[in-house]
Amino acid sequence: MTQRLRLPKVRTRVGRFRVVLDESGQVAVWLVVMLPVLLALVGLVFDGGMMYAQYRRGRWAADGAAVAAANAIDPARYANSGQVKLDSGLAYSTARKYAQSNDPALNLSGVSIMGNAVQVRGTLTIRPSFLSLFGVGPLTLNISGRERPAWGITRPGQ
Repeated sequence: MTQRLRLPKVRTRVGRFRVVLDESGQVAVWLVVMLPVLLALVGLVFDGGMMYAQYRRGRWAADGAAVAAANAIDPARYANSGQVKLDSGLAYSTARKYAQSNDPALNLSGVSIMGNAVQVRGTLTIRPSFLSLFGVGPLTLNISGRERPAWGITRPGQ
């Protein structure tokens, strides 16, 4: 036969009266109070790490797409004048293809060419798995990458 573990009763004095405090339900109260807090912290750690990894993957895809698009120079202009200038159509398609092949979850919202620089912008929707139990819905992150051609002949006679 098993014996029930009994906690000691705390005796204290309040004025002239002697009071006996029974502490047998304290663990249950602490469990009810602290369990949601601990679950939320575990959710932040778990989902926060997963969200950061997905963000980095999307950022790498956007940066890589900008680098790939910055390499899409206009070969006819380079052959005729020796200037490195981006071919906007080729840069746009190269950026889209590179971004989608490296991170299919990245939704490109725009590829813009400003002078000789390429900027790739997109959004990434992240769905938390653990924090969705607490009502945290999908999060949308804005991601961008920027690059320009860093080599070649930039002026005639160089």
